[in-house]
Amino acid sequence: MTQSLTAVNARDVSHRLPSCKRRYVRCRACDRYPVPMSVRDAGPFDRRSLRERCIAYLRDQIVSGALQPGEHVREVQLSDTLGVSRGTLREALRPLEAEGLLVNEGNGRMRVRKLSPEEIAEVFEVRTALEILAATKLAESRRRAEYADALEQKIARLREPDLGFSERIETDLGFHALLCELTGNGTLSRSWLQLTSQIRMMIIAAGPDRAVGRMRYEEHLPIVAAIRTGDAQAVRETLTSHMGDFTRRYVGDAHARTTGETSTHAS
Repeated sequence: MTQSLTAVNARDVSHRLPSCKRRYVRCRACDRYPVPMSVRDAGPFDRRSLRERCIAYLRDQIVSGALQPGEHVREVQLSDTLGVSRGTLREALRPLEAEGLLVNEGNGRMRVRKLSPEEIAEVFEVRTALEILAATKLAESRRRAEYADALEQKIARLREPDLGFSERIETDLGFHALLCELTGNGTLSRSWLQLTSQIRMMIIAAGPDRAVGRMRYEEHLPIVAAIRTGDAQAVRETLTSHMGDFTRRYVGDAHARTTGETSTHAS
């Protein structure tokens, strides 16, 4: 069945084949990707290049879970769905590989990055150390009240009930990136930014049902409050508890997925 591809933004459309009406989920009945769109059909105000529109679409597919962690990217199928050449598609895949969202298996095949429980624990270990250092420096600064205000303002959008999953992820990550950036220590900030692709992927893998509740406004307020008091010990204790809790949750998610996959293969 030939489908008309006319939409520009992946968020605005659903797969309209009769057997697949769920948004963002690849239809297992017809094995097609979910968005009947051609990235060539840009609106009059969309000044992005064809490559940029492909990148945005593919990133949305990964964040939404339409492309699952560990899943291979089917170039022929995707280029046909998007109405672009395989060369253009490959150009769009490279930045996503650089971001850590995709992994090149070395044989010309790309798959969505999938983190093991051990990798998640390692990321949180390094992340915890960096954020404790950053928050401690802010708490010890004479400008700590100013920093606390900036951080609280950064997470204000997390109070919006209709905030999308992708926007919630970026708002949450933006808070923690700002925490490091405000120290003025470029090495510290760059070190944290190197972890963002892994952090983003563990959130995506957990899925909206689990992850949204972990990115709440209220979860971040104790960190802001500890910085505002100027109590370095309180900062360390608050962040250690915060990160320890989320380490257990995300590592638990990964173990559950691994166990489920093992059970599926065994059966």
